[in-house]
Amino acid sequence: MKKFAASLNDITLRAYVRLQIFAAQEPVRLRAALTSLVLLGAVYVPSLSGDGVAEMVGAVGVVALPILVGESARRKVTPAT
Repeated sequence: MKKFAASLNDITLRAYVRLQIFAAQEPVRLRAALTSLVLLGAVYVPSLSGDGVAEMVGAVGVVALPILVGESARRKVTPAT
């Protein structure tokens, strides 16, 4: 069971790192993917199909993810003294 948990943790960390790299390198494609996911969600949740909701969620995601990526990298760097 520990091996399965470690494997699941490894997969999660790898996916997180790939998402960070993708957000930093491809913000336009990320926005398109987020918008597509929201539009897909609108099929199941009708309130998401309102005017501009998908675009707004995509824009917020594109702005927020690179900020989170930058903050994550900044915390790992120690200042030289």
